[in-house]
Amino acid sequence: MSTKYGLYYTHASNIFTLFREFYEIENIMPKLVGRDTVFVDVGAHIGFYTVWACRRARRVISVEPNPAALAYLKVNIALNECSNVTVVPKAISDRRGYAKLKIPEAAEMGFIPPESSIVWDYKEAFEVEVEMDTLDSVLEEVGVDSVDILKIDVEGAEGLVVRGAEKTLKKAKAVLIEIWPENIWVARHLKNSGYKLAEIIGKGVFKNYLFIRR
Repeated sequence: MSTKYGLYYTHASNIFTLFREFYEIENIMPKLVGRDTVFVDVGAHIGFYTVWACRRARRVISVEPNPAALAYLKVNIALNECSNVTVVPKAISDRRGYAKLKIPEAAEMGFIPPESSIVWDYKEAFEVEVEMDTLDSVLEEVGVDSVDILKIDVEGAEGLVVRGAEKTLKKAKAVLIEIWPENIWVARHLKNSGYKLAEIIGKGVFKNYLFIRR
């Protein structure tokens, strides 16, 4: 599928979820991402942010532990000739090790659920064991010592990501993070870490919070 955001190979049922954050791509990301930007996409899913950013940023680190989403992500990166993207097939947390990633059972063959989580349980789901690491450790391994823009969308594990990203958060210029009610403390934590809240996007249970370094 060819769009103004890039080329995407996806199941038809994924189209709505693929573009549900078009506001962020249209109104927030262009102000933050430029030719010298290092963008880190934690919870990349099938690559909406990654593909958009690869055409504009200097480097993109795309992190996704879900094996099914990861397969689509790699195809979409190849379709768009994103030579500046490094894919990291791990779950990001506050420690190294292994975790059970819970993936809701798909309604039909080929559909990739937009959510998978190392902290939540779903009524009907299957589990896969995935490697888990901290963001600070991952970025050190791929040779990134400074991040400009950090996007986090990890279905309830935002707090774990933030706890394992202390070094990263000291330098990042902006953080776009999905926060659920149980992790609202993350917003306070980022404010105490030198960020100001610039915008809240969404009206549902969860919202995306944009923080800019003071």
